[in-house]
Amino acid sequence: MSRARRLVEIVRTLKSAAPGALTAAQIADTFDVSERTIYRDMAKLIDSGIPIEGEAGLGYWLAPDEGPPPVSLTWRQAEILWRGARLIALTADEEAAKDAGTAKARLEKVLGRQRVDRIRTHALLSLTDKNRSIAAVLSAFESAQRRDASVKIIYVSVEDSEITIEGEPVTITPVGDMRILTLSNPDGLHHIRAERIKKLTLRA
Repeated sequence: MSRARRLVEIVRTLKSAAPGALTAAQIADTFDVSERTIYRDMAKLIDSGIPIEGEAGLGYWLAPDEGPPPVSLTWRQAEILWRGARLIALTADEEAAKDAGTAKARLEKVLGRQRVDRIRTHALLSLTDKNRSIAAVLSAFESAQRRDASVKIIYVSVEDSEITIEGEPVTITPVGDMRILTLSNPDGLHHIRAERIKKLTLRA
């Protein structure tokens, strides 16, 4: 059986097994090839856009509803996503970095070589706002962490609107010259650039 034919049959086999998963060994036995060959075949199918997911110990399965819905993006939005994937690929843990690398490669196919070559020359991080003094903000945030106190933050969003948020301080993450403050409240985790904060108040 040719590889092209085998790839088609693998997808059909996964569809027949849905919503269950098949291990690489099971698929290899079905097509009388090695597990290493199946790993290469799966990588080829995933790279081509087939909505296959996999996890060590569980195997491979087709994503529900034939994968995520199509997303409509402007060129500018696609470029921003590419830059974000590039940053994550360089800074995240191994699993997230691998996923970011895959996303980056797919975005490059959409953007085309000319656009990618242009945005690749841009700084990985660009600070367009005038940075405010953040020493006092960081000091207050760290004090709240030590005291297990909640905080009230007033900050300016990227749309230049003033927003107030309250929560428990979680961590300070350095990203280039920026500092990202993460706080938690019943709505989830919130990430705020320290230089956008106008006021940070500790609460009992």
